[in-house]
Parts: sequence; C-alpha cells; structure tokens
Amino acid sequence: MNAANMIRLIIDSRLENVSLVGGAVRGIADTLCMDSTTSYQLELCIVEAVNNNIKHAYHCKAGHSVEIDILLYPNRLTFKIYNKGERMNPAKVAPFSFDPSNVETLPEGGMGLYILHALMDEVHYETINGQNILTLVKYLKS
Repeated sequence: MNAANMIRLIIDSRLENVSLVGGAVRGIADTLCMDSTTSYQLELCIVEAVNNNIKHAYHCKAGHSVEIDILLYPNRLTFKIYNKGERMNPAKVAPFSFDPSNVETLPEGGMGLYILHALMDEVHYETINGQNILTLVKYLKS
C-alpha cells in the first residue's frame, strides 16, 4: 500500500539538530489530532532513535546525514530512519532489566530500544547495501 503522504527530513549528525526533528513530529501529531500522551510518546521515540543514530552510528561526529522518512498511511504512521554509519548489532545490546520496586536499579542509559519497543507498535532494523534502516510504526486510532 502506498503512503498517502510522505515527508523527508535530512539533518546533519549533530545532536543540536535533533530538536528540529522533534518539532516536526510534534507538528504532525497535532495535525493528526493525536491525544497529548500519544503525541509525546511518538516524539520521544523518534527523538531517541535519531539521537541513537548520531551517538552510535556516527559517534557524535558531524558531517554525516541522518534521513527520516515520515509516511502517513490511512491506518498508521511510519518512520524510517536511515544512516550509513556503524551498523547496530542487536545481539550486543544488553537486555534491559531492573527491579521496579527499587528506583536505585533504574539505569541512567541504555533504555532506548526498550522505550521504542514499549511505545511503538512495530520496530524493525535492517541494513541494506551499507545503509542502516530503523523502521518505527504507530497505528492510528479510528
């Protein structure tokens, strides 16, 4: 099924550019009349994913592109985040675990993938011809 609408954002791999992506996602969520919780969660996930692209694929080095395709389908919003940096090895990502009754065990970092899987409806990662692609899907409520 072809997307009804698509927006492509391209930013340089500098962390200060991530807020631009967050603002765009917030604007799209507002246009789609998403409730404030869903809108916040969507922005959080996309900002976290783009941050991770810059930090882990490009090691916070400027001068590289991070591309974000935002595709609107009748029943879902799909984000495809592209980079040509270091490939993520999902097997090397430490499993996220903590004791919810003990706040002291909550880690300060390493929660990104956990957040994405908890808040998005679908999360896929693949590398095709040297390009890393993270796909995040949020189904729209009728």
